[in-house]
Formats: sequence, C-alpha cells, structure tokens
Amino acid sequence: MNPTHCVELHVDKGRLFGLKAYSKSLKRFIKVAIWYPDEDSMDKWQIYFSTDESMTTRDVINCYRTRFQLEFCFRDAKSYAGLNDCQARDLRRLEFHFNASFASINLAKAACKDLGVPFSVSSCKSMIHNAYMLERFICVSGLRPFPQVIDKLFKELVLFTSRAA
Repeated sequence: MNPTHCVELHVDKGRLFGLKAYSKSLKRFIKVAIWYPDEDSMDKWQIYFSTDESMTTRDVINCYRTRFQLEFCFRDAKSYAGLNDCQARDLRRLEFHFNASFASINLAKAACKDLGVPFSVSSCKSMIHNAYMLERFICVSGLRPFPQVIDKLFKELVLFTSRAA
C-alpha cells in the first residue's frame, strides 16, 4: 500500500486510511478502509471494503463495526437468552419473545458497563447468581445489616467472579 494514494484519518485508538481501488475479482471499483491501531505493533491492522463507492472511509468502518455488534447481539441472544426457544405461532407472541431476548442481552451489557466490568454473558450470570445468594444469606440470617455493610459485601462478593475472570 502506498500511503500517498490514501486519505488518512485519525479515529478512536488508531489511524484510518481510505482509498478507491479496482477489484479484479469483483470487476468493479471498491472503497477500501484500512485501520491501524495506535500501538506500535502493526500486525493487528484490519481491512474493510464496500462496493458503494460513494461511502466515506469513516462510513465504511462504522458500517462494519455496527454489523459486528449486531452479530454479537444475535449470537448472545441465541446462546444465552433463548432466542430460538420459543414455540409460539402467533406473531404478537413471537415478537414479544424476540424483544425480551434482545432486551435481556442489552440490559446485561448496560449493567456490566455501569459496574465497569468487561461484558460477557457468563460474568453477568455469575454476578446475578452471587447477588441472589448474598440476598438469600442476609434474608435467612434474620439480621438487618447497615447499608454500608451491604454495599461493601456487594462490591466484594458479587463482583468477585467478574474480576477473577
């Protein structure tokens, strides 16, 4: 790649090069976007392209990033939120089931973001299980601990597995 033929943009945590090139296999011009991270290692670059020549370089990379986020959401909803497990035939019930599956994944992502924990469904499941167990222990013991004690226990015990992972 000759950088003099490219348009260089600075994007989040990296540099983005864009150019219009002819693809022999597609037999047409394509818009190419090449992203290099800010780190010194140049082996982690990513290349994206679009057959829509009117797209800007930033639009190409944003389109792909959005696409991958959607794919991860579908993957997590299928694997962990029961997206494929509905047996209803009524369209309203199917729509409710699909919305509930995606909403549960999005709520888990938001909870992890609020707690400052990297998102993974298994860490979310561990945190929810630990929170339930902590609440159950407090209820069964019959004690009424101070709110400061509850906050400390929550931070120490509930987030334990997410930090360890």
